[in-house]
Amino acid sequence: MKKKMPISAGELYVILEREFRMRHSRECKSCYILLPYRVDSRDDDAANWEIIVPPECPYGCSALLEELIENYSAVYDLAGDSDERVK
Repeated sequence: MKKKMPISAGELYVILEREFRMRHSRECKSCYILLPYRVDSRDDDAANWEIIVPPECPYGCSALLEELIENYSAVYDLAGDSDERVK
């Protein structure tokens, strides 16, 4: 198992927001990313964070966001109070 990098919610938000804005349809004016929040995870491979996904839109934004969550949850874990400060 590869160790995931700890990251703050704000830093993860910036990464997800940037990627979402680069890849989503320019036609969609209503979908956006919310700040990720920490959740308890029973499985070390599962993400320890979640994001509220927007409702389906005609431009496929929720599917794109689900893809981003899947990709980045394999790389990052949200840092907790006991983790070292993320620089």
